[in-house]
Amino acid sequence: MDMTHYEGEDGLVLGDEGVDNVRHLHVGDNLEVMRGMGSETVDLVYLDPPFNSNQNYRIVFRGPEGLKPRAYLPAFEDVWVWDDASEELLGDLMQGRSDQAIGKAVSGMLMLIGRDRMMAYLVNMTLRLIEIHRLLKATGSVYLHCDPTASHYLKVLMDALFGRENFRNEIVWCYRGGGVPRRDFARKHDLILRFTKGDEYVFNPQYTEYSQASVDLVARRGGVSIDDRERDLERGAHMNDWWSDINSLQTWSPERTGYPTQKPVRLLERIILSSTNEGDLVLDPFCGCGTTMVAAERLRRSWVGIDVEPMALSVLRGRFDREDLGWELDVRGLPSVDPFDGDDWSMMAIADPERFERAVISLIEGCVPWRNRQDEGKGIEGVVTLPIGHVIVGVRGGNGIAIDDVRDFLRVVEGESDHGVIGGVLVCGFEPNVDLLEAAAQAGTVCVEGESYSRLSVVTPREVFRNDGENGWGLVNAGRLNRLGVS
Repeated sequence: MDMTHYEGEDGLVLGDEGVDNVRHLHVGDNLEVMRGMGSETVDLVYLDPPFNSNQNYRIVFRGPEGLKPRAYLPAFEDVWVWDDASEELLGDLMQGRSDQAIGKAVSGMLMLIGRDRMMAYLVNMTLRLIEIHRLLKATGSVYLHCDPTASHYLKVLMDALFGRENFRNEIVWCYRGGGVPRRDFARKHDLILRFTKGDEYVFNPQYTEYSQASVDLVARRGGVSIDDRERDLERGAHMNDWWSDINSLQTWSPERTGYPTQKPVRLLERIILSSTNEGDLVLDPFCGCGTTMVAAERLRRSWVGIDVEPMALSVLRGRFDREDLGWELDVRGLPSVDPFDGDDWSMMAIADPERFERAVISLIEGCVPWRNRQDEGKGIEGVVTLPIGHVIVGVRGGNGIAIDDVRDFLRVVEGESDHGVIGGVLVCGFEPNVDLLEAAAQAGTVCVEGESYSRLSVVTPREVFRNDGENGWGLVNAGRLNRLGVS
């Protein structure tokens, strides 16, 4: 696909060529990413941010059958505290806005709520909503997905930013399943606040089936309802602002990815169809497992997704592969996979070891995260499944690894040999020395189609992304895997 490239001061401003075929995923802080995007370039924003639930959420990855451990990796934190950083953000927010509607709204909430975790959440959300308002075209729409925890506060903030006259709907998404409290009614709905940038906006009405009673009534009256207006029974009824025909994803749903708070694709398809036309640009600044991206791709919309967690890339790529949607997109926010940029990965290994480990795993095509050992300082492990067996890929951040790390990893590989594991690749941020290479060589070789490959390899991201088979990475290449192109 011929990508429309868009760059600005930090490489994210849409260019003059438009946004046709933009498929862009950015791994990073959505506030900084959005601040780098051009004003009035987006047709639709859907955001499903944290709900201020005071919980931490994890992604669950299921490895190949027989390999028991599952990787529980961070998805996002929904825990907020008022601290010095919150105070600084508040100052940033209020600067030059004290007399504006949004400044007055925030000041009023601060007086009402005080400096607590709810206020910390609202300050963070307000800064992002300001950028969303700037990014939307004059004909654009925003759908903010939330729940009663903070929906009333968010509605006031959006009234101040977008104007009360541009509030269009409070959509109630009703669903079934899950637990039932003993002392309250079961909470089985989310709220979706729909605003537009102005009074001229894209809206394509959606329809649902008439009830059987309505069908019978119209049939008896010769095609008209009790108000003597014709009813198109084949088209259906104009959709209301409460949606009960799309259930939440249950544990047994084949659509589930293991990502927490995942929403059904049908829900996003309805929103995208309602407020965009083919070729329009959709932005999801909290894209998570990529449901918005999947829906936009199915409906031939361009899209930009942003998420702070590198493993979101791994989940999204798996979804695109399963649906055969292709994978020609632009990924930014991580060091380049160009072998000549290996020094950037070395710097990241020291500066942020855990992010380095998750990022490397997420960029290896066909690698399913399998075991998380970051709490022990031993990185994470993933599994690449080849026609000839499984290869365990371990990633270790920091400023280097020791011989004991190689031996420990070899024990992991040997311990899973009864479950089809034929070898391992240990990825670290720096070139391994001779002693490490010799320790790995003691594991012997594996024969694949008449060629011998190291059973255990110690490599850097440079070798992984060069993908030329040096240093034993060829064991994975023997399975005819191709690397993911990232710029």
